[in-house]
Amino acid sequence: MPERGKADDPMYVQVAESIGRDIDSGRFQVGARLPGSRSMAVALGVSRTVVLMAYDQLESEGYLDSRSGSGTYVSARPAAVSAREARAEEQSEAPGEVRLSRLAQRAELPAAPMLEASAPEDNVIDLAQPRVASDPRSLKAWVQNLTALLRRRHVPDFPELQGAIDLRKAVAGYLSVERAMEVDPDDILIVSGAQQARDLIARVLLDEGDIVGVEEPCHWSVRHTYEAVGTRIVPCTVGPDGMDIDRHAATLDGVRLVNVAPSFQFPTGVVMTEDRRRALLQWAYANDACLVEDDFDCEHRFGVRTSPSLWSLDRHGRVIHVSSFARSMFPALQLGYMLVPRALRERFLAVKWLADRGSISMQQHVLAACIGSGQYLRDLRRIAHGLAPRHRLLHGALHERLGDTMTVTGSVAGGSLFIHLPRLPRSATGALMAEALKRGVRVRSAERFHRIPPDHVTLVLSYAGVSEANLKRAGVRLAEAYVAVAGP
Repeated sequence: MPERGKADDPMYVQVAESIGRDIDSGRFQVGARLPGSRSMAVALGVSRTVVLMAYDQLESEGYLDSRSGSGTYVSARPAAVSAREARAEEQSEAPGEVRLSRLAQRAELPAAPMLEASAPEDNVIDLAQPRVASDPRSLKAWVQNLTALLRRRHVPDFPELQGAIDLRKAVAGYLSVERAMEVDPDDILIVSGAQQARDLIARVLLDEGDIVGVEEPCHWSVRHTYEAVGTRIVPCTVGPDGMDIDRHAATLDGVRLVNVAPSFQFPTGVVMTEDRRRALLQWAYANDACLVEDDFDCEHRFGVRTSPSLWSLDRHGRVIHVSSFARSMFPALQLGYMLVPRALRERFLAVKWLADRGSISMQQHVLAACIGSGQYLRDLRRIAHGLAPRHRLLHGALHERLGDTMTVTGSVAGGSLFIHLPRLPRSATGALMAEALKRGVRVRSAERFHRIPPDHVTLVLSYAGVSEANLKRAGVRLAEAYVAVAGP
């Protein structure tokens, strides 16, 4: 407001000044309707004419907007006031940076993949990004079930915090038939993918400074989720038979939690033997520790039922089982589930309530219908049968040309090959990737999956979404790139 408000100023000027201060202070918000002139006059103890003159003055200064038949409204603040405030802000001392929590300081976004861009995209065989092509029949079934749901419900219900009961029953039935796991629907917690499950586990079971055992190597997001809450990570090497708890027991003294993937370990593809699973459980009981059983992608491995899950072997509520539907159906389906011991169920629900009020209800009901109709299981079997010949073809094309200069770990599972090139130093990783891309093959380094990377080149080759003809070409071209970098 202009400088005024002296006792000898006209009354309408004093009233205008008073209203202007109320607008500046925020008492009257932009867009608010002011009281009528008669009401304002009564409230201030002045004549209506004084109020009308005050309103006219404020309107001429840009504070008010008079609308015929509607009333008087607070307008945008005048440019003169904004300019004066801007000068005041310039003269004031700039505040320091916003103070972040320790969690926010430790959290990181995924790093961009280490890719070169020297070959045309349409000529590149991409082995760097994991993809599972959705079957048109699967998408058709999804649309049909969604349409039926919308016809059956005028408005889809609000999501249940624990998950839709029809989906939990469908998951329990699936696990009983396909995994020989006896699960009560009340043990199941539906989540928005495996990453939310890991975040919930970290927040429910861990405090800053706790110790967590994590497989080495593993997907970087597993390790980072626990690091972000301030825990100390103990890497546990994955051998040909999986993690050996006897080997790592000494370094895991005082551990609160161990995260393992016994049925299909990423990126190695290794399957933990039953003896090691039982030994790990007995160790957890003796050391008052919890186990996270990461079951993601194991359905794509033949013979998955031959080894009992940790959940099935657990007798004392120490195993939390985690899996996801995303890769099984299509990546956009961000739904997963957890099997939570009954003693922990209420705590997990309470912490999940802080993050959301339940995963998307509509998707849950549609997915339940897909599982109930058998479409989900047919999709899993189709994908598994398509992966085995691709695995053999890519492995064979590489082995034929590289022989014992490379080693491949793991079984026929999951849609990826984990390759060691022991004769090529780790410093040559970028050169090999660039050379492969020149020949039309994009590959991914496995360094990010290691806490302490090995001294040689390691690659993860994702083949699920690549045709068999292209996989054979990719194997030949990648072998040529290796020779170009390493020499004959």
